[in-house]
Amino acid sequence: MANSGKNRLWPTVTAIIVLLIVVLGGYWIWKVVREKASPERPPAETALPRMANLPPKKETIPLPPPPSYGPDAPILEEARKALKDGIDPSGAVALAQSLPEGPERADAVFLLLEYAADSGNAEAALAVARFYDPTDTAPSGTIRKNPTIAYEWYQEALAGGQQEAKNHLSKLQAWVETQATQGSREAQALLKNWQ
Repeated sequence: MANSGKNRLWPTVTAIIVLLIVVLGGYWIWKVVREKASPERPPAETALPRMANLPPKKETIPLPPPPSYGPDAPILEEARKALKDGIDPSGAVALAQSLPEGPERADAVFLLLEYAADSGNAEAALAVARFYDPTDTAPSGTIRKNPTIAYEWYQEALAGGQQEAKNHLSKLQAWVETQATQGSREAQALLKNWQ
C-alpha cells in the first residue's frame, strides 16, 4: 500500500516539474525575443552624434510681435497722470492740444477734455461734443458716437459762449432729422427735446 501512494505522487510531481520547465522556458524565450525586438537605447553621448546626421531644421519665419500701444502708450499714461496729479481745467485743455498725433491720442485727449468740460470749461465742452457727434469726422478713439450726448455738450458749450457750437448743432440737427424720418426712435426723441 505504501508503494501505491508513491506511485500516485510521482505523476503529480512530474506534472509540476514539467509545468515549471514550460513556464520558465516560456519566460526565457519571451525575454530573449523581447530584447531582440527592442534593443537597448544608446547612452546619451552616442545619441548626439546620430542626431548630427539629421537634416538641418528649416528656418521658421518669425511671427510679428503682438500688437501693443507702442510709443503712444505714454500719451494715455501722461493724460491719466496729469489728472491724478490735479491738473487744472485750462491746463488740461492746453495739454490735450499739445499731445502728439497717434492712435492713442484721441482717448488721451478725450480724458483731459471731459475733465475740463465737467469743470465748466466751454471750449472743452465743444470739443467733447464733437467726440460724440456722428457728423464729426475727427478721430474719436474708443468713444462711441451718440447724438444725444453730443447735443447736451453742444448746449453746454453754447451756454458758455462758444458760438461755434451753433454750426455743429445745425449739422447735428439735420442728421438727426434724417435719422428720424428713417425710423430711428432715438432720433425722434432727440428732436422732441430740440423743440
